[in-house]
Amino acid sequence: MEAIQRIKEAAVREFAQHGYDGARLERIARAAGVHTAQIHYYFRNKRGLYEAIQNELVPPSLEKVTEPLREASKPLPERVQVFYQRFYEAAHSLSLPRVGQAPHLLPPLLLSPNPLQLPEWIEALQSAQAFGLIKPLRIEFILTQQWGLALIPLWFSFPPAEWEKYYCQEAPRLFWEAVKGV
Repeated sequence: MEAIQRIKEAAVREFAQHGYDGARLERIARAAGVHTAQIHYYFRNKRGLYEAIQNELVPPSLEKVTEPLREASKPLPERVQVFYQRFYEAAHSLSLPRVGQAPHLLPPLLLSPNPLQLPEWIEALQSAQAFGLIKPLRIEFILTQQWGLALIPLWFSFPPAEWEKYYCQEAPRLFWEAVKGV
């Protein structure tokens, strides 16, 4: 195995165990069987190595996750429920070591609520606001709330055994408690 690949694999384990701030290049080098100078040569510094790992972590397809939000023929609560169920399935497919203990290693795409900025979903939320079904909050706040609830198990190290209950029951309930107007 090439030194670069060994460094990356050792770094993923190090960042997962110690977080970015606690990770040490010396331990990464030792685990990879290289000298720290090689890490600096290939990645410049710890930040460069961290970013190289982030760029390689492939998030689950968000198309399938957000697809239910586009289905205008279904009621909003059902669309939200299916969204969280699909997010649960996607979170389970993440190929991160000990993902529940390594939220800082989430692929950058998963750290942003941008995937929810779908014209169809925004229009549905605005219509629901017009009818008083949803509080007159900024749409960006609602999208951030929805995405934040989706990421709670990954950010706060929920045991994966608890994810299904959270995504299928708690997350949709919490979302509606936060935004429901009636």
